[in-house]
Parts: sequence; C-alpha cells; structure tokens
Amino acid sequence: MFPQVLRLLSSPRWAAGCLCLLLGARLDYQVRGADPQPAAAETLPAVLTRQDAVRWALRYNPELATIRQQRGIAAAAVVIAETYPFNPAWEAKVEGNSGPASAGITNAVSQEHRVAIDVEIRHQGRYRRQGAYAGLSRTDWEIAFQEQAMAIRTIRAFNAVVYRQKKLELLNETVSLAQRILDVATRYWSGGLLPTADKLVAQSDVDDARAQLGLGRTALITAHYDLRRALGVVDQRVDFLGSLDVPVLDWNTEALMQAALDQRADLRGRQAAVAEAQARLELESANRFGNPNVGPIYAIDPSSVSSIGVAFIMPLPAINRHRGEIQQRDAERTRAALDLRQIEVAVQQDVSLALRRLQAARAWQQTYEKDVLPHLENSLEQMRKLFEGAKVDVMRVSTVRRSLIRARDGYLDALFEVTQAQADLAAAVGDPALAVSPAAARK
Repeated sequence: MFPQVLRLLSSPRWAAGCLCLLLGARLDYQVRGADPQPAAAETLPAVLTRQDAVRWALRYNPELATIRQQRGIAAAAVVIAETYPFNPAWEAKVEGNSGPASAGITNAVSQEHRVAIDVEIRHQGRYRRQGAYAGLSRTDWEIAFQEQAMAIRTIRAFNAVVYRQKKLELLNETVSLAQRILDVATRYWSGGLLPTADKLVAQSDVDDARAQLGLGRTALITAHYDLRRALGVVDQRVDFLGSLDVPVLDWNTEALMQAALDQRADLRGRQAAVAEAQARLELESANRFGNPNVGPIYAIDPSSVSSIGVAFIMPLPAINRHRGEIQQRDAERTRAALDLRQIEVAVQQDVSLALRRLQAARAWQQTYEKDVLPHLENSLEQMRKLFEGAKVDVMRVSTVRRSLIRARDGYLDALFEVTQAQADLAAAVGDPALAVSPAAARK
C-alpha cells in the first residue's frame, strides 16, 4: 500500500496550483525565507469583484502567510531525514608504562585509538526519508486546504456584503415609498378625503421603515468587517461590485462526488498522513534491534607491539525490544487510516447535503420568480389602474406596494441562500471556482 500512496502523492503542490488556475490567479505558493510577510506591492483596487477579492485574500491574508510557514518546518524535516543521523566518534586511550626491567617494557607510553560509527543495516534511512516526504506532502495539502477554506470564506463574506447592500437599498426605497404615501395621505387628509386613522397608519409605516435603517446599516458594517478580515486589509476605501444571481445548472451528483474525492485537499492530506504513519511504524520496527557500532582500531602496547583491526559492538535486545514504541506507532497508523475513512465519508456527506440545500434554495428562489413577484407586480398594476379610475383609495395601492417590497426583500433572502448553498457545494468539492463562476468551472 505504501508505494502506491507515495505515487499518488507525487505532486504535492497540485492543489494550490489547481486552485489558482481555476480562479484565474497565479498564487506565489513558495514560502519566502527572507520575507515571511509578503509585502502588498499592489494597491487594493477601487472596485473589487468577487474573483479579485479571492485573489487578494489568497495573496495577502496574514493568516495564510503564517500557515504557509509550516512548509518550511516540514522541508527542514526532509533535510534532517536526508542527512545521516550519526557522526563518527574517535576514542583514544593513552597510558604511561613503568615496571621492573624483567617486564620487558620498551614503550613508555602505550596507546589505543578507535574510530567508530553506528551503522544502520535495516533500511532505517529509507523509512526516515519516506516519512519526511510524506510529512511534507501532508503539510502542502493542509496548506492547500486552508487556502481553499480562505477562498470560500472570502466568497461568503463578499456575498454577504452584496446582500446587505441590496437589503439597505431596499430599506431606503421602503422609506422613500412610505414617505411619499404619507405625503399623499396628508394632502388627502387635509382635503377631508382621508380619515385620520389612515393618516396615522401612513405615519407609522414611515417610522417603522426608518427604524429598520439602523439595523440594515449595522448589518452592512458587520459584513464589511468580515470581508476586510478575510482580505487582510484595515480601512482602505473600496467598493464591491457583484451580484447575487447564480446561473441555474444541472449538476451531476456522481461527477461531483468523484471530483470531491479527487481534489479535496484535506482528504489528500489524510492520505499523506497514512503514508507518514506507515513509514514511522516501519522505522520503529527497524530500530528495535539497535544498530551495530563498527570502526577500525589501532593499539601499541608497552612492549612496542602494535596491532590493527576492526572493533565491532552489537547491542543485544534482550531486555527492551521496543514493543511499546512499535505498538504506539501501529496505533497511530490505525488512527490515521480511520481518519482517512472518516473524511472520505464526510466528503460524500458534504456534497450530498450541499446539493440538497442548493435544490431547496433554488425552489425557494423560483417560487418568488415564477409566482410571488409576477402576481404582486400584476396586482400593483391593476391597483394603479383602479386608483386612476377613482375606484380605490391610495392606502390600498400602498398596501399592495408594501407587499411587493416585502416580497422583493424575501427574494433577496432566497438569492443569498442560493449563494450560501453554492459556497457549501464549492467547499464540499474542494473547488472554490464553483462559487466564483459556476458556469465557467464546469467547462
């Protein structure tokens, strides 16, 4: 299983590259050693589209800049794994000799010199390198997943700003309409053509509409804060250009499931984690007997007799055979495999749930488009004709008009729910382009 997993992960930078190609942006994914915080060489555009916002967040968001530094740590682990872990040791013994003449001492200083190094004979280096490269792949995929999540977060925040702007515009329109109705009602009341109660109702409508403006402005400020936090900017002046309209597409469930299993960065990261855990288990198993210590040795004794040979030290695993450590590594591998299985199930659940939410949101949107809004617009037109013929009073016309405005407000809610469901689907598949431009992403 391990070699197949390594071949599968032979391109650990694929996720970030794919993400940038889909978004039409080229992300400088390489970690900058001399400048960990990328300088904002560009200035924030005066008008920011949804795609520009995603591109800016991927490049300049400080959270991502911090997360990307994890790759430097993982790359250093590869350097460590590529380096042989042991250094040679020189052992010297120098002794002064003395004794009676009958001892035959001809050398006053005897010496013994030995140079030795631990030798790995059970392919520990191979397992160490496999684990380090798998760890680097896992880190790359985890960074790519954070980038995907940041792109989706930016899209959601951008949609929220557009939604709140539209809601505030509708509130201002409601206030203007209520004020016009109040002006008409006041004239009619002054001429004795309208009861005082109707004038008071019109005044109440104006007060109620104005009271809603504060809530709308506060919600828009909050939405701006969330988007600026995703962009990594503070208080730069910028206008946001976008729409909540999302094209209706016929999604292939099986194709989306397969795409999610192929390109979800967190899933690929779990696959790399399994390979990493497998390499650690094999390394621990290879280390259970220890490593022999081998090297040349030279000695000259008191009688000036010299000898040269090889010294060999072999540990005897009679007491400790690392069974506990091996058991730990095996449990870690099992947990990594279970984590992989869990995320595979979660990916399919995410896609299924996102499609169901999108379907329900589409039905809600189409109810307004096909039934509610056309009926109310037709009713308003008929009421206007009746009003021109002096068959109904102005208050009835205003009642229908307020109903139309409330319906348009509900329609905005439905459009926003569609964009949220679309973002859910993009997150489930691991393709932010589905939430930026769904039609282009399918081509």
